[in-house]
Amino acid sequence: MLRALALSLLLGIGAAVLAETPQRLAGLQDAARITIDDEGISHVRANNEHDLYFMQGWVHAGDRLFQMDYNRRLASGTLAELVGTAALASDIQLRTIGLRRAAQRSYDATSAQTHTALDAYAEGVNGWLKAQSMLPPEYSALALNQVEPWSPVDSLVIGKLIAFSLSFELDVARTVALQSYIQAGHVVGFDGVKLFSQDLWRSAGFEPNATVPDASVATVRPPRGDKEQRGMERAHEATHSADTVNLMRDYLERVREIPIFRNILDRDERGGSNLWAVSGELAQHGRPLIANDPHLPVGVPSTFFPMGLELDDEPVFGSSLPGVPGVIHGYNSRIAWGSTNNAVDVTDTFSEQVVPDPRSPSGLSTLYLRQPEPLIPIPQTFRANVGGNVMVIPAGGSIPAFTLVMPRRDGGPIISLNQTTGAALSVQYVGFGPTQEVEAFLLMNRARNLGDFKAALQRLDFGSQNFVYADVDGNIAYFTTGEIPVREDLQANTVNGVPPWFVRNGQGGNEWLPVRNPQPHQATPHEVLPFAELPQSVNPPAGWFVNANNDPAGVTRDNDPLNQLRPAGGLYYMAYSWNRGFRAARIDKRLRELLETGNRRVSFKEMQAIQADVILRDAEVLTPYIVRAFDRASTDPAASVEIRALVSDAGVAEAVARLRRWDGATPTGIVEGFDAGRTPGEPPSAGEIQASIAASIYAAWRSRMLSRVIDGVLDPMGLPKPIDEDSLTALRHLLDNFGSNAGRGASGIDFFAVPGMANPADRRDFVILASVRAGLDLLRSPAFVPAFRGSANQNDYRWGLLHRVVFEHPLHGPFSIPPAGGAFPSPLAGVRGIPTDGGFQTVDASTHNARANVPDQFMFDWGPNHRTVVEMRSRAIHAKSIWPGGTSGVLGSPNYFQFLERWLTNQSIRLSLGREEVERNASVTERFVPVPE
Repeated sequence: MLRALALSLLLGIGAAVLAETPQRLAGLQDAARITIDDEGISHVRANNEHDLYFMQGWVHAGDRLFQMDYNRRLASGTLAELVGTAALASDIQLRTIGLRRAAQRSYDATSAQTHTALDAYAEGVNGWLKAQSMLPPEYSALALNQVEPWSPVDSLVIGKLIAFSLSFELDVARTVALQSYIQAGHVVGFDGVKLFSQDLWRSAGFEPNATVPDASVATVRPPRGDKEQRGMERAHEATHSADTVNLMRDYLERVREIPIFRNILDRDERGGSNLWAVSGELAQHGRPLIANDPHLPVGVPSTFFPMGLELDDEPVFGSSLPGVPGVIHGYNSRIAWGSTNNAVDVTDTFSEQVVPDPRSPSGLSTLYLRQPEPLIPIPQTFRANVGGNVMVIPAGGSIPAFTLVMPRRDGGPIISLNQTTGAALSVQYVGFGPTQEVEAFLLMNRARNLGDFKAALQRLDFGSQNFVYADVDGNIAYFTTGEIPVREDLQANTVNGVPPWFVRNGQGGNEWLPVRNPQPHQATPHEVLPFAELPQSVNPPAGWFVNANNDPAGVTRDNDPLNQLRPAGGLYYMAYSWNRGFRAARIDKRLRELLETGNRRVSFKEMQAIQADVILRDAEVLTPYIVRAFDRASTDPAASVEIRALVSDAGVAEAVARLRRWDGATPTGIVEGFDAGRTPGEPPSAGEIQASIAASIYAAWRSRMLSRVIDGVLDPMGLPKPIDEDSLTALRHLLDNFGSNAGRGASGIDFFAVPGMANPADRRDFVILASVRAGLDLLRSPAFVPAFRGSANQNDYRWGLLHRVVFEHPLHGPFSIPPAGGAFPSPLAGVRGIPTDGGFQTVDASTHNARANVPDQFMFDWGPNHRTVVEMRSRAIHAKSIWPGGTSGVLGSPNYFQFLERWLTNQSIRLSLGREEVERNASVTERFVPVPE
């Protein structure tokens, strides 16, 4: 309670009372009502479909208008018209990619029923705009006094933005890394291909066996032999010209600091999700249980908006997306569902040759099979808000006059062009087609059974997801969705040049095949894997399944994503790699413990407890290496002098003793911190304090270990580093296989080299223990003074002083939580952010930079955008959720952050579905009637 008050004072927000306001509303066709329950959640009830989505648009606009406006502009490449010239770089790249063009294609191709929903929703948003005399405070801050009307395409482009941020994956960074490794290997004398594919950028995960139990890919045959695998290694050696590589490097520099592209280029920044299901046979009360928590940016306002929709006594409740009709994740009276992102490869980047062509509308063509193909110019006019005036920004310099697109790539753009040599890069992406993701979710909302749900999933063409499903009939199911293109060379059982996770040659031989076997409701005009060939499991024999963005079918377990076959021939390929399995392994472990001990059943509360899990999986695996290194050095008389010196270091000995007793938990260790299971304001226990200290020491060790073992090899040669997940996967692989390779990778590089130290085990243990010492030096360094005041006393190293979260608003300042300049009292004076438990790839997602070397790099900004557990009762389904922040995005509203403390401490609220439950918990009911004709 005290901390809730502290947050209120910090934000300067007081309490308010809503009042019932019945009114006549132009645009309505019949009477409708909005019931706001005692948690501040809106439930719409209407008598026809038009009014249902009209009122949803009205509600969304009232609480989230600026968020909706911001996101449609971000997606459309017009954000600078709202926030100013700083957004021009983002606008240029998003216009080039063309999400708005794709949204228009989707609108033109959608069904009449979805047209009705989109049109009605837009009418509701615009109805709210006309009825208001005051806009949200962000517009005053931007010196703007009007908002452009909402259009149905705005809703579609917001949906595409979310799918784009989760599924678009350029191949440029991998290609630059591979090319750099190959070139350095020729100079220095190591195998650059193996450095990439076997040592550092492995396809297999940190947990290579973390997959969906019993999920089958029925159409995949057993692995091929070593001959084909060696062929894959040779295929990696194909290289691009220096001109093309320079284009790639230039493109990376242009987009690296644009937030949405930063998330695309670095999978560590992309977030993730968790889901799992337990059958009624294994559940405490004999009814199926499902859990889901999608991980997205935890900004202000939060991504999702909880609400209920009811038509013809058929209610649905869940997390909606402001700007889009329907519910994305939720449940109705018969089914419940949720999803995690599935990082299948639906993007290919191609190297192209552009030539002058007077017959082309743009005067330029690309060469394909030595024949010119015209590039189509799309004129662009950029504008920006300058002091409240939206002004045209003249073309010139970095501001392009037009975008060049390729018809054969579904209108995919040229993203980089050397106008002197004609070298270019193009992109082909499933999301460019007339995809029907909004229609898919609207159908899920109305689904009554497993058949209805499967039919809806086959309209989810891009933004591929893993779905968890349960129903009141007792079924649980797992499905993968999305259109995965079939490449012509892979279908011919070969690889033309390089595999599809690198930039490919666009002049023939590795195109997406034209559609031959159209699938139900297919959007892309290319051949795609049939739904039956995607991983799925209905009522699995194990009685449960898990997915946390990891490889859903185990196709990368052997570090080769291309050594399995489709049933009718052709290589089976979904992606190069997925999340490395940290979270999946923890969920799997927790479920197995519950099913193997006690009453061997899983309860609703235990499902919630797993969602709150904050134990570091990498610490469970790697901490024993630290302890064994210390013990060997302490007992082996042959250990080197350097290692014995480290063992004699009092700080190292104390740190290892702490790690020896530690289970990988990550409590904050401070009163001001928010920990799952600890009452707000309650002092941490002695055990929590000790775990907190160990978490800080381990995180510092991890940072220095990666810096030495991985970065220490790459940095002197100026080579690109793998992302954190890949780096930890590489580190585990090197340590687990140390006995057979003595620290040398398949590339021939010694990752544990120590000059003058001959014994391989000594070198390994020295590097491990020296990283403990380096971590302690880091924590007492001047950079950490705001957190630890330069102290060498390990009792001061509380995890909550490092691991913090800020709920950032796009305009920052007073809109963020805490607001800019806001901080907690001592001992956090001067440290911004809210201290929380969790850490790198914990189940309760709160990942930070694994290489962090200053306090603010231990902060996180992605996390669960809702945590939901549902028990499928035949009557009165039992469901609980929580969201970060609040329902309202309007600063000053009492609902600006009403869920925040409960989200921080892993509490939840009971959900209401349908008129009876909603009215039982009603706080305010607003009635609306049409304006008389």
